[in-house]
Amino acid sequence: MKYLECKSCGASMVIDPSGTTAHCPYCRSRYVLDHRDTDYYRDFYERMRGFFRLSKDGQERRSRADELWSTADETVFECSDGRKIDIRSLNVFADREATVYTARQNIIFRFEQQNAANADKFRRAVSSLDYPSADTKSLSDFFPTISGGFGLSDGSSLLAVKKSEDEYPLRLFGRLDGRQAAWIVSRLENLCCVLEYNSIVHTNFDIDAVYIDPYDHTASLYGGWWNAVPNNTAIGGRIYTTRHNLTALREIAAQVLGFESAADVRASDDVPQPFADFLKGAPESNAYDDFAHWDEVLIKSYGERKFVTMDTDDAQIYGKR
Repeated sequence: MKYLECKSCGASMVIDPSGTTAHCPYCRSRYVLDHRDTDYYRDFYERMRGFFRLSKDGQERRSRADELWSTADETVFECSDGRKIDIRSLNVFADREATVYTARQNIIFRFEQQNAANADKFRRAVSSLDYPSADTKSLSDFFPTISGGFGLSDGSSLLAVKKSEDEYPLRLFGRLDGRQAAWIVSRLENLCCVLEYNSIVHTNFDIDAVYIDPYDHTASLYGGWWNAVPNNTAIGGRIYTTRHNLTALREIAAQVLGFESAADVRASDDVPQPFADFLKGAPESNAYDDFAHWDEVLIKSYGERKFVTMDTDDAQIYGKR
């Protein structure tokens, strides 16, 4: 995936899911892309969405993944002890606190020397996570497992988090339809229940922190853990509670649907009115009640849950036109 530089400060731009605009996470500049870039990103997103149509165990899936990773960018880091670390990344995301590289089996977080404490904050946050004793879904699989850390010769540091080969940043799939956004909401509600169980507010819970497996329809919360705080924490004069996680969930879903924010969501043939109202409305007081509410909204919006591929329409599912 190619990267665009901000014309104001030179940082890497973040492309929105529609592939038509971009913003800079450093100086907050916004740009409308020209038609060549728009065509590129739309083609790239369509290529990523094609993974939804492939079998989990199919040879075509592996072949297409190999083709995708053959275009990955290579970055070489020098460790403080002189060793070299070679990273091939499909996506790079950078903000003021970290640069994140998506490799095939790891996510690499690079912290500049002034942000070195973030690596320890990340470790402490994920090591403290607990899971319900009745957990039958191995929820820990959807949260970070740290595989290593390295000090670099320039004073910065790397932190590596495991991921499966079939997990990709949610942002890389661009704009999705309502049904695909709905299963993502269901998975994020699960993650919010774990955060609620641990009384944690994930203040960096956004589209760039979430990775999905398009074959198994799973979502994982891997990014931004250095900014996780206990429930009812005051930051900059604002009190953060676990309802923040539920508000963030709605913003992520709105972006996936191609809206600027949850407040902009409008009902359509693709996004039923109950779904739109859920995204625009205030969350329940806790994640458990919010998940129960979402289950009701999901049935009102799309009926009983069905595993569908990206190119499945209502006629194929219900036998109606």
